[in-house]
Amino acid sequence: MESEIWSTLHTARIANAGFFIFTMLSIWVAARFSSVAAEKGINLVGKIICSLFALGVFAGNFTIGGTIMSSYTGHAKAFVMLQDTGVELSPMALDFIAYFGTEASGPNPIMILVGICGLLIALAPLWFNPSK
Repeated sequence: MESEIWSTLHTARIANAGFFIFTMLSIWVAARFSSVAAEKGINLVGKIICSLFALGVFAGNFTIGGTIMSSYTGHAKAFVMLQDTGVELSPMALDFIAYFGTEASGPNPIMILVGICGLLIALAPLWFNPSK
């Protein structure tokens, strides 16, 4: 039964990789929109729209980060539930439980930092352009 949990975890990691690629791509798109808008001398309404888009990207990526971490804590909880039935878990499963825990914790702090930096990279050309 433990091997089936590992199998579903590795399948979920494929989706998580797609989420990560989407996260990086969406940050790049938001930053690119902002830099092009700033180069073209966009007006205040355009700055607000681009800023809202960048904030939406950040919020979406925050949600994706939480989803990814929830998949890990959910699998850790599955290991604990299996252990509660009397099955002896492998040392790797026990380490997995210890590392991720069984309670949802939100996005990984490193991904939060990446998201904040991406948001700042997208907003800086709009609001802090020294050439204007």
